Amino acid sequence: MALGIARDGLIKSSCGRDARVSRRAPRPRHPLHSVSVSVPATSAEVRAGLAETLNIDLIGPPAGHELAEERLPGWVRPSNWYLTGFLVPTGAPPEQSADADEDDELDETPAAAALAEESAEERRPAKRGFFPSSIGLSFLVAQDVDALHVVVRWGDYALAEAEEAADGDDAKQEPTWRRTPNEETLRLPLGEERSYAVPNGDGLRVHLRERRLDAAKLPGLPAGARAVSAFLVNQREPAEQQATADTAFAFQAQLEVRGEHNLGAA
Repeated sequence: MALGIARDGLIKSSCGRDARVSRRAPRPRHPLHSVSVSVPATSAEVRAGLAETLNIDLIGPPAGHELAEERLPGWVRPSNWYLTGFLVPTGAPPEQSADADEDDELDETPAAAALAEESAEERRPAKRGFFPSSIGLSFLVAQDVDALHVVVRWGDYALAEAEEAADGDDAKQEPTWRRTPNEETLRLPLGEERSYAVPNGDGLRVHLRERRLDAAKLPGLPAGARAVSAFLVNQREPAEQQATADTAFAFQAQLEVRGEHNLGAA
């Protein structure tokens, strides 16, 4: 699922999946997963604060955030800590690419509260849910635009082994997932359908598709305008072990496209 926003010539996109209620066990907030909070003065600031809180809680830290190099407890995978915003490898096996929550049993509804035609079987998903492997957006470019500047942002999580306690205690600290923020900018020529490797992406690729439009059939469209679609695809090699599967995921994935003449976004 892609979301495109045009603002000041910028088009951004982030991925997502159904925003349904998770049936995972409640997770404690990690000590390093805290942010400074100031008292909002206006309703707009309250809404902005709520949106930021939800974004961090459901997707994870955005680029430039103070939690960009966060650490998560090693006993919970980042894909369980965050509900959405990550891309799994295209070749990942079902046990890595499928949503394990889909197999969970729903809480039984008392007969007195349920409709006569309802049953637990009918409320179960018709299909098993799978995580996305790509995000994308579509937009229009003017006739004289011959290249695009594509910015790719994502976070990688690596599982660090337990370390000795700093105070000299013989007990070891628990393993942690350590996040590494990444950002790469590509200049991609238009005129042909191609796939480009993201530098330092270890298998992340950007795909471009272009289609010319008939201005005569679309009133108000400048002559020569073209429809372009850009996709960020995770083509990394899947991890061999289920416990480290998240090392091949691309978290907090974001795609930004800059052009000289942005006519719209979808």
